[in-house]
Amino acid sequence: MNQNKYILLFSMLFIFISCGDDTDEGTSLAPINPLDTQGNLLNGTWNLEPLSDKPSIKEVTPVTKDGMVVDVFNNMTITISGGSAVGGSYSTLNNYDNKIWPSIGTWNFKNDKNEIQRSDGVVMSIFVELIHNYAQPKRYFLRISFTTTDDNKEVDWVFNFVRECSSPFNDAC
Repeated sequence: MNQNKYILLFSMLFIFISCGDDTDEGTSLAPINPLDTQGNLLNGTWNLEPLSDKPSIKEVTPVTKDGMVVDVFNNMTITISGGSAVGGSYSTLNNYDNKIWPSIGTWNFKNDKNEIQRSDGVVMSIFVELIHNYAQPKRYFLRISFTTTDDNKEVDWVFNFVRECSSPFNDAC
């Protein structure tokens, strides 16, 4: 009986000591900023491509102007770099019109993670989506819509980009 008291006392002491203070410095996780997450998703080279394999959209053309298909941008790519909560930079290749897409510039988030403003003042709505079935490379889809003016007339643009990773296991992509 006396031995059981010591075992019980030792067990209680062990439990009490092992329950440390959870408020120690360095043990709390920093909150994740959704703008940092979105900015990081935007990083990479994006190509214009029909999104016909996308299950949630029946058929999407790469570029529309006021709802009509425009094929002059079909070889355009945009490279976004340095994406973070404060914004980043971009450059375009094979761009048809620098008034619509400047060849180089910066961007920052406007009001939320789905709205950015280019350095030329154009405000853009963005939507980024990952399609990943674990047997194929990751495919990211980026829809950018914005309005420009042409001879005092507003023109609505929609650009649909895709970025594909070489491996389904590449977390850095």
